[in-house]
Amino acid sequence: VGTDLAVDLDKPAGHTSFANEVRWQKVFWSYATMEYFFCAPHLIWFAISLSVYVAVPYDFEAAREGWAASWVTKRIGVCFAVALAYYGFFFWALYIRGASRRKFQPDSYPTSGNMAHNLWYWSLGILQWAMSECVMTRLWATGKVPYVSNKELITSPQLLLANVGLVLAVPLVRDIHFYVAHRFVHIRAVYKYVHSLHHRNTDPEPFSGLCMHPVEHLYYYSIAWIPPLCVTCSPFVFAFIFMHLALAPGGGHSGFEDHWQSDAYHYIHHAKFECNYGSPGVAWIDVLCGTFRDKLVASGTYQGEYREHYAGKSEQGQAWSHQSYLGVPAADHLIYTVFCFAVTAAVALGATRSSYVDAGVLPGPAVAALAAYGPLLVPLLLCAWNDRMPWRWPFHKERVVGTFGLFATAGWLLCVVPVYRLVSLICA
Repeated sequence: VGTDLAVDLDKPAGHTSFANEVRWQKVFWSYATMEYFFCAPHLIWFAISLSVYVAVPYDFEAAREGWAASWVTKRIGVCFAVALAYYGFFFWALYIRGASRRKFQPDSYPTSGNMAHNLWYWSLGILQWAMSECVMTRLWATGKVPYVSNKELITSPQLLLANVGLVLAVPLVRDIHFYVAHRFVHIRAVYKYVHSLHHRNTDPEPFSGLCMHPVEHLYYYSIAWIPPLCVTCSPFVFAFIFMHLALAPGGGHSGFEDHWQSDAYHYIHHAKFECNYGSPGVAWIDVLCGTFRDKLVASGTYQGEYREHYAGKSEQGQAWSHQSYLGVPAADHLIYTVFCFAVTAAVALGATRSSYVDAGVLPGPAVAALAAYGPLLVPLLLCAWNDRMPWRWPFHKERVVGTFGLFATAGWLLCVVPVYRLVSLICA
């Protein structure tokens, strides 16, 4: 996420068409020449990942003994420190220092209430990142998930080459997973109770990037668990994917067009809603599905469901976001929130109180199914109860045995199945 697209400085921010910049031929060339990795933000995230991995390694010995607060809180502290430094840099540079000039919405800035909202949900995202690292460390340490040690990596050229290949594949795999997961949470039933929170920010600032519902964090992060759960690899592969997941949204949601990690492609998605589900690297999927929009103003490439009267107040210059404030949710959203708390408690008990699992009080497979499928089934029931819109909107015109079915199945495989597998191992 985040790419350096060519910009016409004579036009307002977001008005330059980048259709030629995201052609599949150009994207293929960037992969063939390795520009996608070494001449892009991916190299920065790799350097940060490697530095943290070496300086503050996973504590397998402590994790083997149990869930001691000492090593868990240390990992939480590391994740928050890295994330706050990265996101804080972008916010300070762009919104306080004024290092960039080309803001997509020049007169639109977040209030203190908006920032309190964004920081709260951002913090939940960082906490979930930290706890995910703790969970994987525990699974590696107890032998439930095998891994390639640093010693094995150094002494085996084959293992080293295989893991280097996995690292280099991360940007491409992330792009594909992001498209699938993002489209998945835009299905009306899931969008209403999960992804709509992220879309409260139609003119995002850096902390908006991880300002998501915890269920969306869960599915967004699911790509990090797939390699260690499917193949025996170095923990660094997992660490790099998670660092990539956690940091990339910062600059990509900056709200500015003129800096090294600006992402006009995704900004247009926030402003126009039903378009640009992917990133520039997989724009060809949006093109094939008719959801590619090349600029903020009238686009001849777009064939999706968005209409201009859907525009929110922030797009009209009246407020940054009138929805991005903390408060008491509506009744149906409160029901969903209580359900999510219950599932979280069940997973936590299953992971830390093995006696409950052994006694059959919390059967591992049942907890895993609840955690993986519950966040999808409950919104479907709630929508059937009080929503007049088609539960598949804006994909309701697509064939179930066709485009909709294809991407729904991909979403299940790449988002739901990894969650089920992970929770099964945690509660085993």
